[in-house]
Amino acid sequence: AARRPRRIPAVTDFRGLLRALSDAGVECILVGGVAATAHGSSRLTLDLDLVYRRSPENIERLVAALAPLHPYLRGAPPGLPFRWDART
Repeated sequence: AARRPRRIPAVTDFRGLLRALSDAGVECILVGGVAATAHGSSRLTLDLDLVYRRSPENIERLVAALAPLHPYLRGAPPGLPFRWDART
């Protein structure tokens, strides 16, 4: 039987994402694997873990910063209607 090629996950542009959040003035801190890597860990991670301030103003900035990336609900069926705003 022929071997199927191994699926390689898409690589997120963490630096670009963090720059967009910073440029928008989003108050947040980096935690998790990427934070550990920034401190010298050799751990590889494929996601970005952030904790953000939950003030209404900061949530509005977060929504505006991420809107160009077309966020979606993880695990939801493709095409499921989803409103991206400060309430969701």
